[in-house]
Amino acid sequence: MITQRQNDILSIIIELFTETHEPVGSKVLQNYISSSSATIRNDMADLEKIGLLEKAHTSSGRLPSRQGFQYYVNHLLNLDRIDEADVYQVIKAFDFEFFKLEDLLQKASDVLSKLTGCTAVTLDVEPSSQRLTAFDIVKLSQHDALAVMTFDDSNLVVSQFAIPKSFLDEDLTILSQLVRERFLNQTVIEIHYRIRTEIPQIVQRYFKTTDNVLELFEHIFREMFVEKLFLAGKENLLKYSDLETYRLFDNGQELALEIRSQFKEHETYNIRLADETKEGLVSLTQLSYKFLIPYRGFGSLSLMGPVTIDYQRTMGLLNIISRVLTMKLADFYRYLSSNHYEVN
Repeated sequence: MITQRQNDILSIIIELFTETHEPVGSKVLQNYISSSSATIRNDMADLEKIGLLEKAHTSSGRLPSRQGFQYYVNHLLNLDRIDEADVYQVIKAFDFEFFKLEDLLQKASDVLSKLTGCTAVTLDVEPSSQRLTAFDIVKLSQHDALAVMTFDDSNLVVSQFAIPKSFLDEDLTILSQLVRERFLNQTVIEIHYRIRTEIPQIVQRYFKTTDNVLELFEHIFREMFVEKLFLAGKENLLKYSDLETYRLFDNGQELALEIRSQFKEHETYNIRLADETKEGLVSLTQLSYKFLIPYRGFGSLSLMGPVTIDYQRTMGLLNIISRVLTMKLADFYRYLSSNHYEVN
């Protein structure tokens, strides 16, 4: 069983090591622990025996092991501890006027990456859970048109498409009516299912010529499933991962699924330590925090870095930025609700 003093010693070693990346000895610890050097060395030896510390090859100091970092995250991390200087930096960085949701989410990644020197990813609400609440078609010319879709009364998705040569104006009206009748107030995943099962059975009842109608449905609603992902500091990956892992970040959809897979239902935050014996994303430490997007659900803010990352400061930053995001988004959607449009 680990004593309170040993908990304190491990916590101090980890916090000092993540700041300096140097082994920590008993003499340094005496500045923080009111015990003799011999007592502290004995406690360090005990922590080493159970695998939470490792002996440095170049000095008498100790280094935290991966198991030690895991213990720290599970038992010693103080999620309510926030650095005042970081609060100031975050609030200052978000003191700007934005006109699109995308600008704010990208800013979150930019700020987090800049303050940590790691790679940051912000995700919008998971697409499949969104609900279609409005649908219109705007004809641009004789040859093309826009499908304007609103999800959750606030998220606008626009899909441009070529009008099939066999289509008359009344066919566009029928298409719009069919979508409203069959898809309104349905989730994205339900719409996807209906396009696969229901729509092929009924298009002949609505259209005189059915050429390309199913393909048109597929095209219009393809954008529903695209994850909105905002990445910053990708080049930082090369400091603590290999080129193959770096290339994985080129596939935004897979990256989004990997981040979401770490969250259990009702979790606000998640920390997964790097497994340096494996390749790919699992070779990186991932720290994630959810934030509320009013009227729509939850987005997530994630940081990717080495196992030796400063967990205390990073979780504090994730906490601060998530809170600021929620406040800014509340104002944003309140403004949209009162004006009934979003600037694009």
